[in-house]
Amino acid sequence: MTIFIILAIVIAAVLLIIFYPRIKIYVTPATPAGYVEDCVNERLGTFIEDSAGKGGRANPENFIMYQGKEIGYLCYTNEYYKMCVMQTPFLKQSFETEIEKYLAPIAEKCVNEMASDFQEKGYQAIVNSKNVSVEILPKNVKIIVNAPITLTKESTQSFNKFIIAKNSKMYDLLMISQSILNYEARYGDSNPETFMLYYPDIRVEKLKQGDGSKIYIVSDRNTNEKFVFATRSLSWPAGYGLDEKYVRI
Repeated sequence: MTIFIILAIVIAAVLLIIFYPRIKIYVTPATPAGYVEDCVNERLGTFIEDSAGKGGRANPENFIMYQGKEIGYLCYTNEYYKMCVMQTPFLKQSFETEIEKYLAPIAEKCVNEMASDFQEKGYQAIVNSKNVSVEILPKNVKIIVNAPITLTKESTQSFNKFIIAKNSKMYDLLMISQSILNYEARYGDSNPETFMLYYPDIRVEKLKQGDGSKIYIVSDRNTNEKFVFATRSLSWPAGYGLDEKYVRI
């Protein structure tokens, strides 16, 4: 009987250790920073993943269909025998701007909801203008919600901005994609093996399409994050295919 009692105590202790952090989250009042971070993360959803799978645009204008998805052209020409023209010269900055446009109304709503929540708890909340900036860094995507706010109850708390960092390898994927695009614009093609030789954690797939387009899938072998885009450069009419060994890259 004593053994069963001891066993029950051990099981209860283990369950308490496992679930205590979650219990603590629910019983502890949310901080302003925690509220905004949870709200933005929840509503951000899979936007970055989905946009990265279409060339860095939520709704690309110039695209090729591949497996039911619109893959944006980042270097393109509709002519034969000619090198492509860059459609997005500054790829990282363009993707940051795309994320910012999507997050701006979400962040504003999250800050307003946070202020209302604290007002219901008896705080006086003063919120000034709100805007969002995004930085894609080597180890994460940093989202900065600039929203000066003052909360007053028994004392006063002031916040100028809320910073949310999401672990990501997107920076590396974008840098390699930019290099591939430079090769496409200059030489009309690129060699995936060259990039994978220098960056063993990165996988580069080049999928040729019937119209001379190429779809590149650049992915991280550890996290499985992907950046997918299309090019059309130095294309040849049917029957006049150019052997890759004659393309110097």
